[in-house]
Amino acid sequence: MSVVMVNATNLLPYEPSTDPKPLRVSSAEETEYGSVNINVGGGIATSAWCNKITVRVPVGAGAEHLTTEGADIKTGASTGWTPSAPTVSGGFAVITFTPARAVQFTGQIVTLTLSNVAVNRTAGQVSIAIVESSSRTNGSFTNKDASVVVDKFPAGFVFRNFAPEKIMVENGEVAVLRWEGSDAKYTMHWGDTPAGVSLDKERVWSTPRGLTTVTGFMLRAEVTAGGVTLTHTLTTAVTVRIPDLVVRNLTVQGPATFADSVSLSNTAKDLTVAGSVRGAGSNPLRVSQNAGLKVDAVLNVIGASTFANSVSLSNTAKDLTVAGSVRGAGSNPLRVSQNAGLKVDAVLNVTGASTFNNSITTVRDVTAAGNIKAGGNRVLRAGDTLRFVSHKNRYLQEGPDRGGEKEVAQTSRTLYSNAAWRTQHLSSASSFGKEPEETQEPEDLAQDERTITPDPES
Repeated sequence: MSVVMVNATNLLPYEPSTDPKPLRVSSAEETEYGSVNINVGGGIATSAWCNKITVRVPVGAGAEHLTTEGADIKTGASTGWTPSAPTVSGGFAVITFTPARAVQFTGQIVTLTLSNVAVNRTAGQVSIAIVESSSRTNGSFTNKDASVVVDKFPAGFVFRNFAPEKIMVENGEVAVLRWEGSDAKYTMHWGDTPAGVSLDKERVWSTPRGLTTVTGFMLRAEVTAGGVTLTHTLTTAVTVRIPDLVVRNLTVQGPATFADSVSLSNTAKDLTVAGSVRGAGSNPLRVSQNAGLKVDAVLNVIGASTFANSVSLSNTAKDLTVAGSVRGAGSNPLRVSQNAGLKVDAVLNVTGASTFNNSITTVRDVTAAGNIKAGGNRVLRAGDTLRFVSHKNRYLQEGPDRGGEKEVAQTSRTLYSNAAWRTQHLSSASSFGKEPEETQEPEDLAQDERTITPDPES
């Protein structure tokens, strides 16, 4: 059977069906009766008007004829349509279906029925002619030609009861299907095998592999008769308990639980989550790929975070901003192992004791609110007086500011360029002077006067 859609001639689509399915020819012993139903207007894309449809059924004994008794055909139609009694003329039984008024087809279906048809004895294919009086508007109706094709199978032909042994199978279980049928060429279409699988004469078939999702099956039977191939199909389906699921768009309104891995294919786009992504129960969320986790936008971590391996920022990364503390694990210190060391562009506040195992270099001032110590001794503090002492205990000294005027040496230090000098504090315990404060001599201005002379050893 054929479905005739809108083409360059007709404006209305037509779809035939028969009862029984398939339609069989009569035998010498028994007359086979059947019906032909023609649905009009299903799937129409553009509105059309119609005020009459005429059906012409071929009458005769050949493969191309439907019946030898055209006058005995009974007719019927959808509400609002009136069929005429068949008139046999020129080898056709002619039936006209007329609506009470012109009908606009915009998707509704009208059914035209030919029943009590005594099918002739020759198998073959019948073309039923249709003439529609139609128009794109409600006026200027003209006749347009169409046709539908009906197959007549050999007498006694059987093709029925196509069904699975189990309507539901376990995921991965093979499905077994059975049917009743006369000798014919059978082809099974299912799942991802649209080309079909040819079958032998057995009326049972098992899927070549287990099913993982709900699967539809279509079995096609083909018989050659009257010089043409007659085709009839039956369909069924098998469901799968806990099936695999392949969808284009998926919207889940409630909670979803995945008992196994969830993956995105290589061609997949983003996985977008409006809420949280969490590990099950108290388990952490784990990223096990070698590539790790890549975050292109802001990453907000509300709770404590533990990194069992290195944490690095790429060369193109921006700032690492920490609102709280950056600490070494447990009692271990925080370590900067790069040769470049640690660079701090803003204020660095150190509230605990700090140990430097190497030199400290600064291009600006060193400011200390407390004391500066070396080897456990206080070396420098605000208000200290410094003097420079030669190996002969001659010294230059600069005293603190008294009233805005400083006591300064009156002679150039270059006079002592060949002398050996060391630094001594007069007002603090010095790791250089080796003298406690209480044993140091008071400031001697006279000595200052004497030492501002050329070094006798220079």
